[in-house]
Amino acid sequence: MDFSSWEIKFYELIDKLPFDPALYHPHVVHFAVALPLTAFLFQWFSLASPDKGYQGSSNLLFYLGITAIVFAFITGKAAAPDIKPTLTIAGQDIFDTHKEVGTYITLAFMMLLPIKMFSSSLKSEITKNMVMIFMVITLIGLYYEISSGHQLVYDYAAGTQMQYAKWHNIFTIFSYSL
Repeated sequence: MDFSSWEIKFYELIDKLPFDPALYHPHVVHFAVALPLTAFLFQWFSLASPDKGYQGSSNLLFYLGITAIVFAFITGKAAAPDIKPTLTIAGQDIFDTHKEVGTYITLAFMMLLPIKMFSSSLKSEITKNMVMIFMVITLIGLYYEISSGHQLVYDYAAGTQMQYAKWHNIFTIFSYSL
C-alpha cells in the first residue's frame, strides 16, 4: 500500500501506543452511529416542542457523537493495513470506498460542529432548520458508510479473523494464568 506522508506519521504514532486501536473499531462504530442519530431525533423533537431540554440533549449527544466519529475514524485508519490485504479484489474496492467515505463523513461532521454551536447560541428557528438539513445530509452519508461497513464484515468477513485471533490469544493467556 502506498501511504501519504501524514499516514506514515499516523501509523508511526499508532505503533508507539501501548494498545492496538484497531481492536476497538467495531465497538466505537456503534457509538458513532447511534449518538448522531439520536442527536438528530432530539433536534427534530426540539423543533416541535417548547421544552429546552430536547435542544440541550441534542447538543450533548451531537458532541459525544462527533467524538465517537473521530475515534471511529482513527481506529478504522489503524485497522486498514491489516484488513485490506485479506480481502478479495471486490472486497478491496468496497474497502477503499468505505475508507474514503469515512474520511468525508468525519470532515462533514467536523464542519457541522461550528454550525451546530452557532445555532445553539442564536436559538432561532431558521438556524435550527438549517442544522436539521445539514444533519440529514450527513446522516445519509453515515447510512451509506454503515451499509458498506456491513457489507465488508458480513459479505467479505473483513476483520473477523484478525479480531478472533487477537482476542483468542488474550483469553488463552488469561486461562493459562488461572
